[in-house]
Amino acid sequence: MKKLFLFFLTLTITTSCKKKIQTDYTNGQDNFNYAKARKLRDSMKIDSAYYFYNLAKDDYKKMGDSLGIAQSLINMGIIQTNRGDFYGGIETSLEAEKYLRNDNDINVKANLARNFNNMAIASSFLYNYNDAIKFYQNTLKYTKDKNDRAVYYNNIGKVLTNMKEYTKAKYYLELSLNTTSNTMDYARALSNLSAAKYLSDKNDDPLKDYLRALDIRYRSKNITEMNSSYATLSDYYSDKDIDSAKLYAEKMYSTSKQIKNPEDQLQALQKLINLDKNNYLKYFNTFQNINDSVIIARGKAKNQFALIKSDIDKTESKNIELQAKNLEAENKLLYRNMIVASLLLTLIIGVIWYTKRKKRLQKEKELEVKNTELKYSKKVHDVVANGIYQVMTKLENHLDISRNETLDDLEYIYNRSRNLSYENIEINDESEIFSEKIRKLMGYFTSDHIDTILIGNDVEVWENISHSCKAEVYQVLRELLINMKKHSHADRVTLKFERTFEKVKIHYSDTGVGINNETILKNGVRNMINRIENLGGCITFENKTQTEKGMIVHFSFPFS
Repeated sequence: MKKLFLFFLTLTITTSCKKKIQTDYTNGQDNFNYAKARKLRDSMKIDSAYYFYNLAKDDYKKMGDSLGIAQSLINMGIIQTNRGDFYGGIETSLEAEKYLRNDNDINVKANLARNFNNMAIASSFLYNYNDAIKFYQNTLKYTKDKNDRAVYYNNIGKVLTNMKEYTKAKYYLELSLNTTSNTMDYARALSNLSAAKYLSDKNDDPLKDYLRALDIRYRSKNITEMNSSYATLSDYYSDKDIDSAKLYAEKMYSTSKQIKNPEDQLQALQKLINLDKNNYLKYFNTFQNINDSVIIARGKAKNQFALIKSDIDKTESKNIELQAKNLEAENKLLYRNMIVASLLLTLIIGVIWYTKRKKRLQKEKELEVKNTELKYSKKVHDVVANGIYQVMTKLENHLDISRNETLDDLEYIYNRSRNLSYENIEINDESEIFSEKIRKLMGYFTSDHIDTILIGNDVEVWENISHSCKAEVYQVLRELLINMKKHSHADRVTLKFERTFEKVKIHYSDTGVGINNETILKNGVRNMINRIENLGGCITFENKTQTEKGMIVHFSFPFS
């Protein structure tokens, strides 16, 4: 259940935050592609709108219209964020900011506000709360309208609540409540303020204000906003009145299906999974199906946006290629002179090379010996040390392990240690599904003191991936878990797996002491880095925020 909750949390970061309604600000007439993009966007043909905004951007570049370029990029970034491509949305907005330099211009200010708001929303979804606060503050800097400012005050308050900074959160939510003249914004701020007060003081009962916010939304017949109230009330009753909590969760699920909102459906199903034990399996299966669809849709959106940009860039590349051909004739003379100079230089280098050859060969031999020592050190570390520690951990956390199973594990380690001198000591065990092997590995480290959470470890993630590649990944995961057990003192470990069209991405996080520069230099971490780089991938290590202890590791590798 904890595994599901962790994924679900990402869906609720901005449930009570209002995404500011975007407005186009133009300096003169729109070009053809921009006008067409806006029409497609308004008719909810989002993918086509993105394509024509991209064309409009290039048209504005040819005209030298920086504001037009910025407006096109801002709309592209907003579309990416709304479709779940949060990193892409931020990247596009940052590109747009480069064209919005004259912040004394009223149109530039309006577009800066839209742009910072988009980056704030995307950052909230990515848990980058400090960045979200910074972007919302910049949005306020360029916004004068009272109702718009009230929206941003509410969003800042909600992010601060997520950061558990309740005093600051209440300050901004009260500003929003006292500033807005919009009924829906008032209900939203009221609900969020009551939640912040309740979280900071459990004696401050928010039920009256929760019901008042629901009544406002009900009388306004705003189904989407009513869903937010249903979610809040279900959470409130979850530890007080299970029947009431279940009732509001069912209302939320019914409404989210009516408005065709998969994120709200996932949120409602998560609540029902926890609340309705009799129908747990039915809700769980539905949750999995919708969740898979959402992940696939977001993956397609990300790739589609990248392809659209790529196609336009290819067109520009062809134009550059034509210009390059005009210079080819001039370069031929330069190439001829370079060849003559190269021949002379080769002759000189040949003499120098001959005199230094013996020294170079000697150094190569010394380096080969050193690399051999490092290779066997790595094998001993992976096969013997980590293998034995895994068996120790398994025995420590699972007292019911049989003597024969332990002897089998030790015999496996013994057989592998005998073959350390061979180039490839990895044993391709095809008898066990790899996702199950990972699940068991995580299970070995589960104890009364350590919770392990596994997300996305589906069989499909590992399809068409070579055994040698899976073996390297297994060693990296085992090294991370052993380091966690020995050094980090974590009480919770999370592993999340994602598969895109080109890569497998793995995200590891724990609640331990974090990582320092000395740790990065140790053999175990260096071995992990070498393994992933040998697969053609990349790996990063970082600590969590100052307010939250722990380490985060991201690594990915191609599978084709």
